[in-house]
Amino acid sequence: MTDTTTQSDRVDPRYYADGATWEHDIARRNRNSRALAWIVATVMTVVAVTALAVLALLVPLKTYEPYMVVVDKTTGFVEVKRPTAEGPLTQDEAVTMFNVVRYIKARETYDPKALKDNFDLAQLLAAGDAARELTEIYSPANPNNPVKIYGTNTEVSVTIKSVTFPNNRTALVRFSTDEKSATNIVTRHWVSLVRFRYTSAPVRNEWRFDNPLGFQVLEYRRDQESAPSPRSVGQQP
Repeated sequence: MTDTTTQSDRVDPRYYADGATWEHDIARRNRNSRALAWIVATVMTVVAVTALAVLALLVPLKTYEPYMVVVDKTTGFVEVKRPTAEGPLTQDEAVTMFNVVRYIKARETYDPKALKDNFDLAQLLAAGDAARELTEIYSPANPNNPVKIYGTNTEVSVTIKSVTFPNNRTALVRFSTDEKSATNIVTRHWVSLVRFRYTSAPVRNEWRFDNPLGFQVLEYRRDQESAPSPRSVGQQP
């Protein structure tokens, strides 16, 4: 009797079923991987485009503020100078700074031709100890009276370096004076502590014209920051 059963008839049909299932799983995994890759790529593209758009919007808002750091070669004082712009300096502070500078220039300047005007202005802007000390300085009995020291051939000019306000009733002022005679110029560097107030006490009308807000310096202290720097007239500092 001849055995007519073929090779394929002897293979378990489940073998083919398992193969088909495996093939379908591989195909499904490939489809899922491709779909996930596209999703990730899309998300990353959206994130990158959004980041570039935000950066493009922020770039015009970014500004660079130039400033210059100045070191006083004589005193070592460091000052940061910025461009003039709207900032934290209020109107009241600006007016007070003007009054403080005006007082120091009137008090520290020595000009024989404007001696009385400067003295009167400094006295108008002073009260208390500051006014009394200024009167004593220019007293005829004072051997250190500037008139006796400088005479009529010497002038003292004032250059303000900086004005800061530790509080709303105190100013710290750095300045220099140039004492100029016929042959020499002596530069001195100073720092002054100025205590002041504003008063509404009644005064004469002509005084109000020069001091309408009633600014008064109550205490004035001046300290020298460095040794004098003499030079000949015409010589660069």
